[in-house]
Amino acid sequence: MSSILSGSVPLQGTTRVEVTSDKVTASCHVILKGASGPLQGTIVISEMTPGTGFGLSSTSAKDVGVILYFDLVE
Repeated sequence: MSSILSGSVPLQGTTRVEVTSDKVTASCHVILKGASGPLQGTIVISEMTPGTGFGLSSTSAKDVGVILYFDLVE
């Protein structure tokens, strides 16, 4: 597996945060590397759309402002 993209996003609780990148392909996987603080819920990776991006959210509304670090690999 090779890393295509590394990044971070602040979570907005159960509201999906969009990560946009034209590097996303159908065979990509998101590897969660950590968070800036404790998480109350479980991270949800949604709608991996080739050429567009994917979404990240939590199952807990309390996870607002926690920065999530990730790698996109293929």
